Amino acid sequence: MDFNYTKIKFGNWLFKKSFPIYNILYSRFKLNNDKTEIELLQRIIKPGNAVLDIGANIGFYARLLSTFAGSQGIVYCFEPDAINFKHLQKNTAGLKNIKLFNNAVSDKKNRIKIYKSKLLNVDHRTYPVNNFDSIEEIEAVSIDELIETGILKTVNVIKIDIQGYELVAFKGMLKLLTESPDLKIVAEYWPHGFTRAGTSAIEFYDFFEKLGYAFTIIDNNDLKPLTRHYVIENNNQHFEFSFNVLIAKAKIS
Repeated sequence: MDFNYTKIKFGNWLFKKSFPIYNILYSRFKLNNDKTEIELLQRIIKPGNAVLDIGANIGFYARLLSTFAGSQGIVYCFEPDAINFKHLQKNTAGLKNIKLFNNAVSDKKNRIKIYKSKLLNVDHRTYPVNNFDSIEEIEAVSIDELIETGILKTVNVIKIDIQGYELVAFKGMLKLLTESPDLKIVAEYWPHGFTRAGTSAIEFYDFFEKLGYAFTIIDNNDLKPLTRHYVIENNNQHFEFSFNVLIAKAKIS
């Protein structure tokens, strides 16, 4: 994570006071900053795929994923925050292969609290943090339950970034993870966030390893294996230490 608090404060002001300008600038920033992740997602998402966008925020990735999946594919977007969700609706309006859910993703269907950040609309948490702005109770859902009830169809790719709450969400899709040999996941790997959410990087790694998945670090178009030794050594890293990983059973060339 790259934290420039002057830019963060300015971005937050634009988000609240001049969203159209924020929307344009944020998209430009993400296209440059997330170039490697975007190229990887474009490579692994095939036309006709079903994609989960968990932590969809205002829809930057949703629009890209919609294009990658094509008219025969579908993108299921999950965003719990009411304000972000309204922007998500507007930013994806007219995209027929997108379905929106104003929910958090968790290990089961229940109500959970969202601690809303004062500084970043992308940094709301599902656990207590210092200097939060407000608390919002929202509905959480389990991916396995949505599949069992027919609300979701087959899932091929998952993009997830929910500020350390990832493992709890993955525990609610254990059946999907177990029964999907070709499932590919692009996720944020943030040891500090995992710990604050009540888990750990080691627990996160071991959960997937037991299911037969391997981790790959996404680093400037160079995919490097993430080993358990590395995970243990960096389990207690500082707040700013994070990167994105590819999680899959099959090796991605």
